[in-house]
Amino acid sequence: MREWQKEQKALLEEIDRACRQPFLNKIIGVPSINPLRAAALMLAFTDEDRKNANVQKQITAAVLIQLALDTHDMIPSVTEEMTQKNQLIVLAGDYFSGMYYRTLAEAGCIHWVGILAGAVKKVNEAKTSLHRHKLESEEAIFRAVQTIEGDIIGSVYAKNEADEAVGHAARQLLAADRLFREKEQPFIVFHALEHVLGNEQHVIGAIEQQLEQIRLNINECIKNIDSYSAAVIQVERDRLFSTPLRLVEEG
Repeated sequence: MREWQKEQKALLEEIDRACRQPFLNKIIGVPSINPLRAAALMLAFTDEDRKNANVQKQITAAVLIQLALDTHDMIPSVTEEMTQKNQLIVLAGDYFSGMYYRTLAEAGCIHWVGILAGAVKKVNEAKTSLHRHKLESEEAIFRAVQTIEGDIIGSVYAKNEADEAVGHAARQLLAADRLFREKEQPFIVFHALEHVLGNEQHVIGAIEQQLEQIRLNINECIKNIDSYSAAVIQVERDRLFSTPLRLVEEG
């Protein structure tokens, strides 16, 4: 696991360099790169593949396009005017999107744009549905969360013909991470649930119930995947759900 952590840290530093834009950082803050997303993408590749510089760029690109989509979420869905800050948020999202294309071009993998295009479209549609309160049940809202957090990664797993059980577990972890964040700091998912369920307490109850179901789903996935991937998933599961971390042998 120490080798995995070292590799993950190096990848996150590379992603940070790709995202760095001092002017935008000064105006809207330094972008937050989710280490869990990087780990989920790393698991889609073999140990040998991850040493390849072009593969590292593919992973970086997948993080960048998700960051571009998430940055545009920072713009209020209802606003009478486009303020300077909102214009800069649009610019930041466009910048990350441009870095996505540039990174894939540098890797000679511009065809990945087509591979991820369907997922990007679905993510945008799901976010629009949440913003506009078009979803009429908590089940539909939680499916939208799975789409938003998992579809881009799912496309990477499908392209690589990677273990679907590992991919499913990784997507479940990302959905759980989003729900924990929404519970602590309500955003579009929380507000969509509130629109359907009526009050905050019902929303918190629904989120907690969904988180428990996700935890059980992850536990089932762990039974069916290789020991190395299982170790990574278990560490991330334990971190998210605040249970004691298991001591994992380096392997």
